[in-house]
Amino acid sequence: MAAPYRRLLPPVLLLLLVALPLASPSSSAGDQAALLALKGAVTGDPASVLSAWSSSDPDHCHWRGVTCHPASSAVAAIDLPAASLSGTLPAALPPRLLRLDLSGNNFSGPIPAAFLASPTLRALNLSSNRLSGPIAFPPSSNSNSNSSSSSPPCPALAHLRLAGNFLVGEIPAALAQCRSLRVLDVSRNVLEGAVPRALGRLAALRVLDVSRNSLTDRIPRELGNCRALAVLVLTNLTASPGDQPEFNAFLGGLPQEVVTMPALEVLWAPRANFDGRLPRYRNGSCRLRAVNLGQNYIGGPVPKWLVECGDLAFLDLSSNSFEGSMPPELRIGCMKYLNVSQNLLSGPLLSPVQGKCSSRLSDDVVVIQYYEALVGIALIGNPFGSVLGDISNAALHDFSNNGFDGALPSLNLHLAGNYSYGLLLNSNMFNSTLSGGFFGFCKGASGVAVNLSGNRLSGSLDMLSNCTSLQSFEAGYNMFNGSLSPGIGGLHLLRVLVLRANNLTGDVPVRFGDLAALEVLGLSQNSLTGILPSHLADASRLKVLMLDHNRLSGSIPPSFSELAQLSVFDVSFNNLSGDIPYLRHSPDCSLFVGNPLLSRCLGPNASAPPSSPSNHQKWTQRLGGHMTKSKYLVVIIAASATALVSFVVAVLLFFVCERRKRAKIENFKKKMVVTFADAPPEINYDSIIQATGNFSIQNLIGTGGFGATYKAELAPGYLVAVKRLAMGRFQGLQQFDAEIITLGRIRHKNLVTLIGYHNGESDTFLIYNYLPGGNLESFIHEMGSRQVSWAEVYTIAMDVAQALAFLHGSCTPRIIHRDIKPSNILLDGELNAYLSDFGLARLMEVTQTHATTDVAGTFGYVAPEYATTCRVSDKSDVYSFGVVLLELMSGKRSLDPSFSQFGDGFTIVSWGRILMQEDRTSEFFSLGLWDTSPKDRLTEMLKIAISCTSESLAVRLSMRQVAARLKQLRNDQ
Repeated sequence: MAAPYRRLLPPVLLLLLVALPLASPSSSAGDQAALLALKGAVTGDPASVLSAWSSSDPDHCHWRGVTCHPASSAVAAIDLPAASLSGTLPAALPPRLLRLDLSGNNFSGPIPAAFLASPTLRALNLSSNRLSGPIAFPPSSNSNSNSSSSSPPCPALAHLRLAGNFLVGEIPAALAQCRSLRVLDVSRNVLEGAVPRALGRLAALRVLDVSRNSLTDRIPRELGNCRALAVLVLTNLTASPGDQPEFNAFLGGLPQEVVTMPALEVLWAPRANFDGRLPRYRNGSCRLRAVNLGQNYIGGPVPKWLVECGDLAFLDLSSNSFEGSMPPELRIGCMKYLNVSQNLLSGPLLSPVQGKCSSRLSDDVVVIQYYEALVGIALIGNPFGSVLGDISNAALHDFSNNGFDGALPSLNLHLAGNYSYGLLLNSNMFNSTLSGGFFGFCKGASGVAVNLSGNRLSGSLDMLSNCTSLQSFEAGYNMFNGSLSPGIGGLHLLRVLVLRANNLTGDVPVRFGDLAALEVLGLSQNSLTGILPSHLADASRLKVLMLDHNRLSGSIPPSFSELAQLSVFDVSFNNLSGDIPYLRHSPDCSLFVGNPLLSRCLGPNASAPPSSPSNHQKWTQRLGGHMTKSKYLVVIIAASATALVSFVVAVLLFFVCERRKRAKIENFKKKMVVTFADAPPEINYDSIIQATGNFSIQNLIGTGGFGATYKAELAPGYLVAVKRLAMGRFQGLQQFDAEIITLGRIRHKNLVTLIGYHNGESDTFLIYNYLPGGNLESFIHEMGSRQVSWAEVYTIAMDVAQALAFLHGSCTPRIIHRDIKPSNILLDGELNAYLSDFGLARLMEVTQTHATTDVAGTFGYVAPEYATTCRVSDKSDVYSFGVVLLELMSGKRSLDPSFSQFGDGFTIVSWGRILMQEDRTSEFFSLGLWDTSPKDRLTEMLKIAISCTSESLAVRLSMRQVAARLKQLRNDQ
């Protein structure tokens, strides 16, 4: 997402340009040299943006994108956003540079450390490039951030925007030394680890955006010390399919110190993996105007202090576990967006207390631009978007899928402008009737959409005609009764009316034909009688007409054949008779069953009306009818032969012209290697084939269910692992490229990195980073001949648990591995563990209908419910992890030969349970591990493994719980 707030430049810089002293003439040559160094680092300039940058022109202050200090030749700003430039960044900057904006280009490589060490630079914007590597600081800043330094880095830096690159590593704690920092945006990268506690020392920080990375751990309480922080974006879901998905998955809940920061105006953290509760109290005033905590695991009551947030216009608490009632004092009518759907809220939804809405505007334009960009993206998901049209000025209140009861609320809106309004109260337990007061929100709204389906509402629907701006009304599965008021025919904006499964009686009102905008009419499963009014065909935009399971009689009006857009027409199970008229869209005969007196539906061509004479009939008539059948056939054959020859000639000419072009394209595709991030140039098809010896067995380092893996040295010291996929399992998969590209974007510190892939007719292979420590299977096998330490066991277990928790809880879409076993866990030289082959089972699942039975894991690691029903879930991975954990602690295999004495079907899981029950846990662990390790922690780890392998899905832990319990073992040390 290229949000406008990423390009904002601080206006205070204009004042700074004037305030700084003049530069000496001797600095001019240094400035020009720095500019030419930047041009020299550019390898691609298709728009010739830098063509005038030349040493022959001494006045560099007039070069494109260059701004100098007043009355000086010292460069103050370089602004070259979206200039299609590519290359690397130069090592040095002009000595008195205040602002550098190279956003929206194609620069690659690392960010020079000198950029963050500049003593004068105030704004650095490198967003939306292809930069890679860590966020580097000069060596002096890598020392303890508490230590004082005579020359601290980035003393003037106020705006740092690095979003939309391929930066890796952790967010450096050294950023805390940039004491003037006001905006820090590192979103849409591949950063890992935790949000540094040290950032809490940035007293001037106004905006912090770390979304769409691979961050984990808890949000530090120290962030609450950023008393000026106004915008905090921890995660950010996107509605655009091409945008980077969200992979941040934090632990625990949001600290009270962070939620209640006094200056906070925007708190954005949807699907961030948060649990716990929101603070029940806060001290001081509340300036929040946008809160998005949807799709988390937060419970408890909706905090009453939200009432004190007078500027609150956007509140999303959907898909959590909030319970209790809604605070009655909440100013719902002042909110542009309120979503508490999919919770456990109950009780009456009281009409809000009338109060004056705040009109205070933020005094910070950066905050306003963040607010508008984030809220604008969220409103794209408005469920009434197709009905209400333009959602730029739409308001939405969603209370659906809770347990609200009692009377419907009376909601009066206090929104300015020509707005449209959507209200969802469906899937609750409201049990009142429709009153005039309920439709108070119609006043002032240009368009209204309401969903009341799935409640216990009763009475008549006469009040509908009072809301003249109504565009969509859904109230199915209630207990409304009586006849439909003809006054509904006066709702000229109405596009959707769904009243199925009620107790409605009487006729279908003739005036429904006056609804020129009507597209969907659903009156199924009622007790309607009478005939179908032919005037209904005057609603010419009808697309869906559902009248099934009523008591309608008479014939289907022939005028219905004029409904050009009618694609669904269901009148099944009525008392209709006569013929089925011709319909523009082929009828589905199942939509006419249950009408004994209705003519039989004969399929798509049966109901076509008599057609006018065909062309060949007219031609025959013009010849006087004297042409015999044989002569006619001769003419037809001759004409067909001529047409066929012409067609063949045209096809041959086309193929001759395209042959060379296609040959070049196919040759390119056969050798194309797609790479991710900033892959080195050594990775190409020919180098892979050569380095693996054309996949020689001499370079084979492992085999598995998806194929064989080879070691390849592409350059001296540069090694990769190449997995050659078994083509019998992946041949012809239609979505292969799209799925692999999705996997290529996944980054986590404990997942093997997918560098690139090749998808050809004869070979398909994936390229991963090479890990020299082998796999866990070999490690376990060697445990009998070496002593393994508690630290090694714990590190491996924690690494794998974090990787699986990430796949289960933070990937979009979620990934279930389905083949967790030691051979799919790789180790580096320091015995850090990395999970491999993730997503390959999912690739099969989404591209082949038989995937569920085709990929069945490995015997000994498969969960009981998966083995018997072939039904997979994230709990299946938990079971497999538990087996691996048991192997790691004991040094035995899941189906170890030593278990043969216990009979068939006895596994390491059975062995572990028996020893636990008989209080003989010390016998379970490998040689020397029990004697040299903390026994309480070993016992607790064994309990965790036993919980993971429980046959009951309800008892079995989730991977998030497993990771939390393992982490607690480390904290207890």
